Amino acid sequence: MAATIAKKALTPTGLGFNSVSQYTAQKMYSDATQKIQKLKVTPAVKEACLNILNFSMKGKESFPKMFKGVSTEDIGIITSDFGEISGSIYLMKKFPQKYKAVRFPSANEKLIDFILVAPDGSEEKFSSKAGQGGKPSITSVMPIIEQKMKGGKLNSRFKKAAKVLSILSSDEKDALYWGPLKAAQFLDTPGYDGLMKTLKKLKVGGVDVAKPPVSMQLDEAVGNAGSFKNCMVQFKDFFAASKYTEINLEVTKRLIENPRPGKEKRWGILHYPITAELIRWLNDDKNNAKELLTMAAKELSVTQIYMDVYANEVKYTVKEFKEATFKFGSPSSAPRPTNNRIGFTMKK
Repeated sequence: MAATIAKKALTPTGLGFNSVSQYTAQKMYSDATQKIQKLKVTPAVKEACLNILNFSMKGKESFPKMFKGVSTEDIGIITSDFGEISGSIYLMKKFPQKYKAVRFPSANEKLIDFILVAPDGSEEKFSSKAGQGGKPSITSVMPIIEQKMKGGKLNSRFKKAAKVLSILSSDEKDALYWGPLKAAQFLDTPGYDGLMKTLKKLKVGGVDVAKPPVSMQLDEAVGNAGSFKNCMVQFKDFFAASKYTEINLEVTKRLIENPRPGKEKRWGILHYPITAELIRWLNDDKNNAKELLTMAAKELSVTQIYMDVYANEVKYTVKEFKEATFKFGSPSSAPRPTNNRIGFTMKK
């Protein structure tokens, strides 16, 4: 079964909750129930959402998995989007002496999905995720890293990693494209060297070793290589240099020979391996980037709440950033090489 729920339809914004008001658990529950009843989704999806609401309203940390007739795609959307509402209700009912209301942040507040308000008016910020969840962008921790750099409080062993993260989080035009290439150029990675050699080998015009190639040059290289079979031969050395092994042959063949218009970038087959190489560099302990990330993330006053789906149950897990360690990852792929910046996830 395909997805029947529009993405983001179950988020606070999708269900009409604003960033100005505060909502009690009862108000959230009543309003969300009414709004879900009006959604144009299957009865099974409505029932699944209402079950999650009902158990959350009882302050249940875990409850039976009740997704009969709901597609895997819809379950993914429910757990990734609905947790901001159901999770806030659960926490308010689980800890009624601690939280009296919830409010939702404005769109420009990075990383924060909802804010719980205590009886004394103080606030606690939360990020909601499903499973390992989405990967918040490294831009959310860069202000902390930059402040340490400016204040001379960053140990010299973190400076190279900090420079890489700074390049990746740049707000320049088309930064999602340029970031990985410029970071790889700065590090002089084997993959970047392999990419430049491949472009020259395929006689791509205007290649300049002093600056990263533009997307048209990457696309020209794919075009010059020709068919999927020929591309695999021509790009073999580049893939080896960048240690790019996660190649889905079926997807790659389509990407090279018949990319989906407006959705996929043929040149992603040459761009994404650089992103993948950078993630390995960032996650390599000897480069100190994970330690720097964890150090910075722990200074964020944020608590993570997960909605996890197991074989027979759904369960909430709560973990504070200051107690956690982190690793890097990317929401991008070869077909969608600039889907988003390199981000990070909490190790659960």
